[in-house]
Amino acid sequence: MSADPKALPPLHTRPSGSQDAPFLRALFASRCTHLQALGLPPAALQALIDQQHACRQADYERRFPAAATLIALAGEEPVGSLMVHDEGDALHIVDIVVTPSARGRGHGRALVLQVQAQARMRPAGRQAVTLSVDPMNQNALRLYLALGFEPTDKQPLQWRMRWLPGTDLRPRAAQEDAHADSLSITTTTKG
Repeated sequence: MSADPKALPPLHTRPSGSQDAPFLRALFASRCTHLQALGLPPAALQALIDQQHACRQADYERRFPAAATLIALAGEEPVGSLMVHDEGDALHIVDIVVTPSARGRGHGRALVLQVQAQARMRPAGRQAVTLSVDPMNQNALRLYLALGFEPTDKQPLQWRMRWLPGTDLRPRAAQEDAHADSLSITTTTKG
């Protein structure tokens, strides 16, 4: 029996190191379509993206000093990153991103499932997984709802969500209600 040529290599993670800085910067830049839309000259755009990346890194280091950054690999190819902070009573997904060329292949789902599996191995009462999501990011929101995350605080620019073991599969009607609720939020511009 021959192997399926379209089959994806298994996804695994490894801790990031200093050698991953260019990859992590490129991942950040891939999410800066709002800055790319400004029409700046390439050098000015790159300087702005670099500045925004440095500010975000400093903010994460301040708010999540013990967070672990993992590089997601499909086979040997880096396809994303995951930052997780152990808050004692919960594992908080600080950031998760997949390269544009690898999106839509289930890598983001696999990374979230990995964090959920890690949480299940913790003692009772410390098994939650938390995250924040922009409610306008409908793909991410649908994924988190499908994996059993429940909104705990809904703000126009950010929903805080929590998952507990046993809430993995939500009834379809609950997912659709949450999706309809998210669509009723007015679009705002982030600065």
